[in-house]
Amino acid sequence: MATLIWGVLLFGLALLARNGGKVLEMGLSIASVAYGSLLGVFLLGVLTKRASERGAMLGMVIGFVFNLYLWLFTGVAFTWYVVMGSTITFLVGYSASWLIPRKKFPQPAFQSVQGG
Repeated sequence: MATLIWGVLLFGLALLARNGGKVLEMGLSIASVAYGSLLGVFLLGVLTKRASERGAMLGMVIGFVFNLYLWLFTGVAFTWYVVMGSTITFLVGYSASWLIPRKKFPQPAFQSVQGG
């Protein structure tokens, strides 16, 4: 399902970029828009123990929207999208993981005991 969503999202970005200029630059800028949030959520999961699913998803969405804003409405070079998007994703995801309580999963009633 995630692959399908990312495929549709990247296809939509490609349609938006049809009149953008050089093919290589447009391809890299489209990829950079998505890869900033992907790298940020990866770093959040690898570098912290506090990251929660909700925090990571919120950070990823905010980082992606931030990169989309940079791409469509500012003059920031595409080479900075990954750095900026990763930073925003990491900071928002880490902060949200602290602020939003984790989902409590019920403990199993029966736990097997390993014995000899």
